[in-house]
Amino acid sequence: MRPLALLVALATAVSAQSVPEVADLGEITGVVTNAETGEPVMGAGVAIPELGLGAVSQRDGSFVIEDVPAGTHAVRAAAYTYHFETVEAEVGGEPVALDFALHPGSAAGCASHDH
Repeated sequence: MRPLALLVALATAVSAQSVPEVADLGEITGVVTNAETGEPVMGAGVAIPELGLGAVSQRDGSFVIEDVPAGTHAVRAAAYTYHFETVEAEVGGEPVALDFALHPGSAAGCASHDH
């Protein structure tokens, strides 16, 4: 085998092993709201801590976490002056809809602990 052909074959084999298949990735979409008023919560962090993935909710409370590996993951939503919430999500090839209704906490915030 010629050196250039060998180099291309090795590069292809390495990249095929290190990049997850597109079919193995999904996304989580949803809306974060205030559980008492139903109003959107802007600026809430929605994350999958074990994977280091996350998003911040927009003005309308919506968020999207892209490129989530398939499987079951704990997803946490938190915002200043709200109690955080953690739920399990099963991610596959189709987008997963996951909404959070956060309960207001103290004026100092409750994002550091779960109730």
